[in-house]
Amino acid sequence: MLTIEFYQRHLDRVSRSFAYCISQLEAPMRSWVSMTYLICRILDTVEDAPWKKLNLQLRQFGEFDSFLFERPRAEIIGSWRENFPDQIPEGEKLLLLDSGLIFEDLHGVPVQVRGIIQEMVATMSAGMQYYSQLREERGQLRLLDLNEVNQYCFFVAGIVGETLARLLRLLEPQHISEDTKHSFVLEAHHFVLFLQKINLLKDQLKDEDEGRFFVYSRSELKQSLAENAFGAWQFLTRLPLHQRGFRLFCAQSLFLGLASLPWTDKSFSKKSFFKIPRWSTLRLFESLRQNIDDNQFLEGLFKKLSDKGGISVVARIGAKISSRNGASMGKEEVLIGNEAVSLLKSSWYHKLYNGQLMPEDFFKLGMVENCS
Repeated sequence: MLTIEFYQRHLDRVSRSFAYCISQLEAPMRSWVSMTYLICRILDTVEDAPWKKLNLQLRQFGEFDSFLFERPRAEIIGSWRENFPDQIPEGEKLLLLDSGLIFEDLHGVPVQVRGIIQEMVATMSAGMQYYSQLREERGQLRLLDLNEVNQYCFFVAGIVGETLARLLRLLEPQHISEDTKHSFVLEAHHFVLFLQKINLLKDQLKDEDEGRFFVYSRSELKQSLAENAFGAWQFLTRLPLHQRGFRLFCAQSLFLGLASLPWTDKSFSKKSFFKIPRWSTLRLFESLRQNIDDNQFLEGLFKKLSDKGGISVVARIGAKISSRNGASMGKEEVLIGNEAVSLLKSSWYHKLYNGQLMPEDFFKLGMVENCS
């Protein structure tokens, strides 16, 4: 594989905060996740670049998809790069220049690793193409309700969570069993949906200035965070204790998102950008580093930051702890009939998705119309 220094240089250019979190991972996971994240950022560039015509963008998506499954020849990927508009950030331009090396690296990883990344990134690409066409139909990218927000977050972010969960299971089959792998993947989706919704709230003013309207109702979107945050907490505390680097990687992302909520709210109300102070972030990360194998500590910190951020998860955690101690929670599974399953299987998002979730999981992720 390419050196971790190569990947870290690009990560530092396109996402400093996530680059730091990724640096907590250990080999080989660090290389796999770094490569996957940068491939997704290349895909983001296809999505976000200021294309003059939809058909040009869709052609770039199609060639990207082909690079996932076949080693691209240098002249083909060079021509593909030249078709991008000039008005893209410098870090993304540099990433595109090295995209051939990154795709070459993808085709050199173990076949099981490559299969997961190909399957998941192709699903993300299909979702982004759907939203590019939706933007064309609506005249702008505007999400109309919570179901649409959850659907959007599922494709642009939740897929990353499933990728992480499945890669970890390759390394830890004895700790993530066949019986628990499904709930583990679902919780991973909640984990990354939570992070993506934080980003939507944080970037609302900037996105709307640029013609992207993801937040149909700020209060409803924030209220929906509780379900995703709880799933994220379950995902984190399910991780094997000896996977210290992976736990720290996930915990830093989750708790930084929680800690940033008051600053995100302040930025929106004041119509000016405020961010969590650097010293506060460093103190949080050091606290996590010292206590990452202590789920009781993590629970207390999770409750504290959730409360400060204005989302209520205490009752959910209490119920979960009771169930672990033998008390009945009742049925947690969403029970739907055959007709509903058939409708879900015919939905556009189920047709585009190629992963391990079941049709009823789309209910649990709030993606189904009239289920919120």
